[in-house]
Order: sequence, then structure tokens, then C-alpha cells
Amino acid sequence: MYTTPKRFTIYVLHHSHTDVGYTETQEKIKRHHVGFIEELVDLIDLNGDFKWNCESCWCVEQFLKYADAGYIDRFVKHFKNGNISISGSYLNLTDLASELVLNQTLDRCLSTLKDYGLSTQVAMTADINGYGWGFSEVLHSHGIKFLLSCIHTHHGYHPLKRKQNPFYWKTPKGNKILVWDGEHYLFGNELGIAQAREFEYTIQDGLTFANLAPFEKSEKRIFAYINDIISQGYEYDFIPVNVSGNMTDNSPPSLLVLDFIKKFNEKHSKYIELKLATLDEFFTKVAQEKDIPEYSGDWTDWWADGVASTPSDVIHYRQASKKYSLALKADKDRNIVEDEIYQDALYNLMFYAEHTWGYSSSITEPFHPMVNNLDQWKRLFALKANEAATIAVEKIQRHFGETPISLHRRLTFKAINPHDIPVKDVLVCDLEHFYGYNNFDVIEEETGEAVPHQISRYSRGPEIVIFLDLKPHETKSYILREKEPAPIRTVGLCAERGIEGIYDLWYRIEEDKKKHGSAYIDEVDNQFFNIKYTVPDGIISIYDKRRKRELLKEGRKYNAFTPIYEVTPRDLTEDYLWVRRNMGRNRKAVRTKRHAGQLFDVKVLENGPVYSRVELKYNLEGTENCSVILTVFHIMPKITADFRLHKKSVWEPENVYLALPFVSDEGGTYIDKAGAVMRPRIDQLPGTCIDYYAIQNGVAFIKGDSAVLISAPDVPLIAMGSLKAHAIKLMGDGDPNSDDVYSYVMNNFWETNFKASLGGFYQFRYHLNLLEGKSPEEIFRISETVNEGTLNFYSFR
Repeated sequence: MYTTPKRFTIYVLHHSHTDVGYTETQEKIKRHHVGFIEELVDLIDLNGDFKWNCESCWCVEQFLKYADAGYIDRFVKHFKNGNISISGSYLNLTDLASELVLNQTLDRCLSTLKDYGLSTQVAMTADINGYGWGFSEVLHSHGIKFLLSCIHTHHGYHPLKRKQNPFYWKTPKGNKILVWDGEHYLFGNELGIAQAREFEYTIQDGLTFANLAPFEKSEKRIFAYINDIISQGYEYDFIPVNVSGNMTDNSPPSLLVLDFIKKFNEKHSKYIELKLATLDEFFTKVAQEKDIPEYSGDWTDWWADGVASTPSDVIHYRQASKKYSLALKADKDRNIVEDEIYQDALYNLMFYAEHTWGYSSSITEPFHPMVNNLDQWKRLFALKANEAATIAVEKIQRHFGETPISLHRRLTFKAINPHDIPVKDVLVCDLEHFYGYNNFDVIEEETGEAVPHQISRYSRGPEIVIFLDLKPHETKSYILREKEPAPIRTVGLCAERGIEGIYDLWYRIEEDKKKHGSAYIDEVDNQFFNIKYTVPDGIISIYDKRRKRELLKEGRKYNAFTPIYEVTPRDLTEDYLWVRRNMGRNRKAVRTKRHAGQLFDVKVLENGPVYSRVELKYNLEGTENCSVILTVFHIMPKITADFRLHKKSVWEPENVYLALPFVSDEGGTYIDKAGAVMRPRIDQLPGTCIDYYAIQNGVAFIKGDSAVLISAPDVPLIAMGSLKAHAIKLMGDGDPNSDDVYSYVMNNFWETNFKASLGGFYQFRYHLNLLEGKSPEEIFRISETVNEGTLNFYSFR
């Protein structure tokens, strides 16, 4: 009754999907996985044919930390006997983690394995829909030769436009790892191999509701699957299928899998043999195959947009990541900060980057105590990472001279550049007063020369901004030198400001422009830029005065830094889940309402020798208040844009973008991800996502030998192309690299796991730098220094 055109072997890979915080608290899931491995050891003792694959290195790390010595010894024995494979992938991750965090985490985890005589050359991930290109290099540099990817095509897709497919993934440095892009990680459960409750998910053949015995249903599904892939041209006589004890995440091992295999093979091994196997066994088989193709580029993650559902927490995470990197650069010999502080920061940085964002019913039941509980638990990892990284940075600053404030000592400032490249930036320091100084110059202590500075204000007092020009690893100290007070200003011969105190005489504004630059209600002008804005269009021009060229694209849909809001109302038959699910791989629908911010007011905030600052106020749907504050520097070609909004709480799916319509050559738009600089829609695996991309530091628009670099310390995501709902194109379908780019600020699109509400007060910072004669790699090293900054502090001595 059941036959196949050729004899087939199904490699059954038994594992538990590591989804930390989806079904229970993170702490409970940790203990569950430790318990799963303890039970695994007992099961192998009962039946030496039982085999298991530890999906994440984290599970093994926690087991070795918490299990007793007897279990650990038996685990090591079973590993050496070939019953267990350990994945060299630490967790199933988002693209948030930096190259530094990825490398250091694997260094630590693999070192722990080595202490127990354990090792790995295989990696496995499940659920996640892609990886940054640099992830391949991280794996290769740690001795990982093989990667099994079990993609979940929920709002996602496989690369190369097919699954169950091997290929060599060429790394950014030209190395390669052998990848098998497999089925969903619970596909074996749908086939019935676990002999436990299952439901139709990827198969959707209707047999769940047929009047069939469980084993008969499994027979039908297994033979139908094998015959189907053979008819579609499948090349091999073997295939992997993953299975868990239950058809759910975080599931225990089960000897029922072995019982099913025995029963099935006794009846059907003439045509199909099921073989319980480890990852090592499976890849030993794969590596014997000839003519496996090779591909290079980013495996762009369809799920990268999920992190934008918690923008405040991601800001904290990004701050932590930058501070952690900055601290390690400043404390290069590791003799200032205790290792426990660094390890605390590292663990929490890695754990927040894990792909689980919240409880399973976060959209359908946002009121549920478990939803809000796990939201706080997830946030805690970002906060603890930021706490540890801040402790490290502040300890380093004290080491280099930071002191408490004092009424009896001299106020000074210090700036330390821990980077390998020079830095031109500003030191910003908030004080309640200047401790006896009233009318002063800022002096570089070593040279005795005056340094450009500007005094601003914040809610508690003055804010001093000092221009920095630092060589690699250079430290500079600055003192305040009192000077003769300026003459008392009286009415004079010209009322520059009227009785109401408003500065609005054209000829005086023009004089200030010539002197150092100035902002007014229609433009900002200095030696580097002329920036024009109009009501209601917003910023209509950013002109590079040195290169004599417009930086904004012609024919653009939206002007520079224009905020854009989208909301998709529910159809009559849709609830809050299905309004999202029905979008498929789009993040919006045809009926999505899209609103571009309309500039309605301009407020000049500051004009001074270092910078001018202007607030552009927008009307934007979905918000109570929205503005973009431009700080345009007069002493370097740099603009800072602060996007502020008071976001309303809305349950329907939303997106917020900020337009970045800058000119580039075709092939001249670059982004950086963890461990790789890449060109979207060029340096990608065929068949991958081209609508949005995770970024580490920013996006560069290169034209000729000059570049506009947008560094985004707070927002790790860009969108590319049309914002309208559309037929989904993939890498290789012809869309250009020079397409429209947007900072993808926030969304609540996902119908499970991610946060439902985006309401709250936010500020997102962007830096624009004009660069000349820099390679893409040099550009993003600069972007890293822009985002990380320098060590700046006051000192009383």
C-alpha cells in the first residue's frame, strides 16, 4: 500500500526548542531545560539507542552550572559515546547582539565545555528566520563547521526559495560553513513521530479530522511527504526531520520517539527507514555529498522587525551594548573593572538578544498578568545589562580622575578617546552651576589654547558643550579660565531685539551666518550646510556647501526626517490577532492608513559658536506631540536629529518611520550588521528579505568619493522601498540598492509574543556626518565611534 520510487532514510533529530520566556518565566524555563537534560541522561541509561540534540549551548552551560556531579559525569559519558550532540549556537537570536557579544559569549561557553571534555563542530537554530552575515564568521572562527537551520515561515521564508536544502555559506572573510536549511522544528511532531498530541500547522492536509488511528495517520503523512518532495525533484535519498517530546516549545525528551521509529521500521524499512540521529551523524552524511552549491551574503532575518515593538527597552539595550564596548576599549588590560561586572553585562546583553520577546498571548490578551509579568522580565535583561555596563564605565572614569563635585576645588573636564581612530565630537556636561566661574574661556590644559565651547541649559541648570579633536587613544583635559567680564549691555543705538525679546532682524541674522552660522524659522546656514524647511513640507533641502550638491534625492516621496505613521484598522470579521496574521509577509494591508507628518511650526532654540538648534513641530496621527530637533554644528560637518514623540496607545497594528531620502549611487547604500558591512539587495543570499534590515550602527549613502553617514544609536532597523502593501519580492528579484530608505522606529505588527502597545514618551537620536575619501569599512568604524562616543567627565582637583 505504501511505496516510494527509491529507498529513503529520514534522520530524526530529537531536541527541545529553546524559547526562553514564551511559555513560562525565563528562570523557570532555565530550570526546565536543566531538568530535561537530567532526564535525558536517565533515559539513555535506560535505553542506549536513545539520542538527543541540545539545541542551544546555553542549555548545556546551565546544566553544567546547576546539575550535580553525577549527572554531569553521565552526560559527558553519553556525549563521548555518541548519544548527544551539542549545538555551538548559544541561543536562538535576534540581530541585536554585536559581534563582540557573540564572540565573547561563544568564547566563554565553549571554554566551559572544554573544561568538561566536551566540544562541538555543529550548530542548530530553530524558529528564527535568518542571521547576520557576520554570524557565519563567528561560527567558523569557533570551529563550527555545520549549521542546521529550522526556519519558522510565520511571516517569513526560506533562502534560495526552497527548504530541505544544503549549501555552503561563504563568510565575509571567505571561509565557509555547510548549512542545511530544514523544515519547521516541530515538523516531526506533525508527522506523528512523537506519539503525542499534535495539530496541523505546516502540513494542513486535513487528516487531523479524519477518522484514522494515530499510527495510520502518521504512515499516510510520512509517505505523502517523501513522495511529494521526490516528485518536486528532491536530489537526495535522505532528509532530516526534527521532533520534540510534545508539539510545543520547551518540551522534554521522550522514549516514545524511539518506540515509534522501531514500529515504523519494522513495517516500512523496505521503502523508508527512520533513524534517530545526532547532528554530528547527520552532517557526516551530508558532507559526503558532491556538488553542494556555495552562496555568499547576508541571511536577512524576516523577524528582525520584532525588536521595534519595545523601543524604550531597545534604547536601554543599545546604550548597554555601546557602553560595554567602550569600557573594554578603555580598560584594555582588564585591570580596572572586575571580571564579574563584565560577565554580568555580557550575559544580559546576550540574553536580551534572544528571540523570545514575551508571553505567547501578548496581543490577544495584553491585560493578562503573565503577559505583563514576562514583559517586565524581558526588560530586566536590558536594564541589568545597562546597569553593569554603566558601573563599568563609571568605575573607569573614576580611575582616570572623575571626582565628586566640590565647592573647594577647581572644576576641570576630561575627554578620553579609547578608539583606534581619531574622533571629532563634543563633550557635553550638565551642571547646576560653574562653581565660581562666571565669564570664562575653555582652555586645553596641555597647550593653553582656547577651545570652542557653547553654554546651553537643561532643566536643572547650565549645560556646557566643548569641541573635541582627539587622536587615537588620546586624553585631553580642559580648564576654565576666568576673563574680563563683558561690558554691561544697555539699550545702545540699535534695538536688535524688540521689547518682547524676539531676535528677528534679517540683517543681523545674515551677520551671524557669516560669523559662525545661524538658524532661523526657514533655514539653518553655516560653512558646511544650508538646510531649508517649509510649512507643511518639512525639510526640503540639505545642501552640502563644500561639494556644492544637494544631499536629498530628487523625486522623493517624503522629505528628510519626516515622521510617517501607519495604522491598519480591523476588518469586520477580524480580531486583533487576525488583522495581523492576514497581512502575511507584508507588515501592512491595502487599507492601511498612512500619514506623513505635516510641519506646522518652527522654534529656534539656540544660536552659538559651536552649533545652532531648531525644533520642527509636526502634526502626526497616532501621536499627541511630535517634533524633530536639529542641532547643526558649525565647526564640523555634522547634524544631530532628535525625533521626539508622545505616542498614543493603539491596539491595532502600527508602524512609525522616519524618512532618510539621501542620494547614493546604485550599489552605494551600505549598512553594518554584527561582523559585516553589506549592501542591501546586493550582498544577500538569494531569496531573502529585502523590505527591512537590522543594523548595528547606521546606514551610509555613498556617492562618488563622498558619503552621508546616518548613525542611529537608538533604532536598530531600517526599511527599504515602498511603504505600501505589495507582492513580496525577494533578493534577486531586481529591486535596486538605491531605493528609498526609512528608519523603522517602532511597530506592533506581530500577533504573538511581541508587545501590543507602543504608547509613551520617546526620543530617538540620529547623527548625520559628511565624509570624504573613506571606504565602507572605514565609514562604519567612524559610525561606531559616533554611537559609542568618548569617555567624558568633570573632575574637581
